[in-house]
Amino acid sequence: MRHIDGRHLDQTQVKHVWEVAEYCRKAGIHQAEEKRLIKVLGRYASAHELQMNIVRPNNRARS
Repeated sequence: MRHIDGRHLDQTQVKHVWEVAEYCRKAGIHQAEEKRLIKVLGRYASAHELQMNIVRPNNRARS
């Protein structure tokens, strides 16, 4: 593993990485879905990865 000095990074390529459990608590995601996301993505993931992998229930009733 290599140490990278953050002062020398290009700020346009920096991604915010979330702890999956923290993201789920803040977003109000059910605990079963949180466990599934941790299995799929691991403990840490970018916001984009989380948003693309969340399965939301369809609450609208079709008529």
